[in-house]
This record gives sequence, structure tokens and C-alpha cells, in this order.
Amino acid sequence: MEFAQLGVFLIATLILNVTPGPDMIFAAANGVQRGSAAGVVSALGIGCGALFHAGMAAIGVSALIAASDLAFDVLRIGGALYLIWIGVKNFRGNDGPVFGNTVPQVSYRQLYLRGMLTNILNPKVALFFIALLPQFVSPEAGNIGMQIFLLGCFVGISGAVINGLVGMFAGGAGRLFLQSPKASKWIARVSGVLFVGLGIRLFLMERN
Repeated sequence: MEFAQLGVFLIATLILNVTPGPDMIFAAANGVQRGSAAGVVSALGIGCGALFHAGMAAIGVSALIAASDLAFDVLRIGGALYLIWIGVKNFRGNDGPVFGNTVPQVSYRQLYLRGMLTNILNPKVALFFIALLPQFVSPEAGNIGMQIFLLGCFVGISGAVINGLVGMFAGGAGRLFLQSPKASKWIARVSGVLFVGLGIRLFLMERN
């Protein structure tokens, strides 16, 4: 990859990773509600989801999904229902008491898996990978699939770092707000509404 291409790739990756979306909101919400460690664990799960997309793009599965109306719709609807489910769980707080009997209690393993699924079930990530990454590969550099995978890994790892920082700082802010059961209740409800809104938006998304 030439220096100019590298610069464009880094800028595109940065824009992708700092743009608020389901991944960043998931890490931030868990950081605020459950502490900095929960936000970081959520980000690690999100990063692993991106690595999955990198692998799928490298072997051509993402391109097949993008080309198939049925496969794309299944992924889109599944992702939308999953986000809505997370939102309802957060809004109701029905996993058990943590702060003020309002925040769902989940293990780090569950947060990791939920973060991973949040990313995997987002068809926008798959479309981004197959639209962006092939532009920065070079046949002269060797195996095309491996190049796509390595570029995708960079996107995923850098995204995990950014979302981890967001989750960490959100955890610091959460310690201030969650001293009040009333504030804890409203934070859980707001995060729930955000996820339901993101799920509805994904459900209504049309493929270009």
C-alpha cells in the first residue's frame, strides 16, 4: 500500500470508529451503568465481532450476503430484533438489582458475547468492510484475502481501543450519576430507548 493510500485508509478507519453507532453506545451504556471494566469488556466483544467480519470479507462470505436479498434481510432483521431486545432488557432492568434496583446484572462473559453479537449482526459493518477494504489491497503484495483480513483486523482492533476508551470514561461518569437510584433508573431507561431506536432504524434500513 502506498503512503497516500495508507493515509486515506487510516482516515476512513478513524471516521468509522469515532462515529456514534450501536457499538459505541453499547460500550458507553455498559460503562455508565456497570463501571469502566464493563465498558472495556463490551468493547473487546465488539472488536472480536469486527474480526469475524474481517474473516468473512476475506473469504468472500460478506460479498455473498450483500448480493443476496434474503441473506441481507435475515441479517438486518436479526440485528434489529437483537438491538430491540437489548433495549427492552435495559429499560426494564429485569436481570436483577445492581444500582438502585434498576440496572440489569450480567456477567462480563455475557457483556462480551452481547458486544460481539451487536457487531456481528450489524449488516452495515459487513457492507463497510466489502466496500472499503478491497480498495487498499494490491495484487503485487500477495494473497488478496489475507490482505483484506489484516486490514479488517486493524479496523477491528482500533475500534476496540476507541470503544474501550469510551466505555472507560463513561464508567467514570457513571460513578457520579449512579449514586442516586433515580438517576440510575433514568440512565437505564434512556439507554434502553436508544437501543430500541437503533433497532427500529436498522429494521427500516434499505440496501443501496
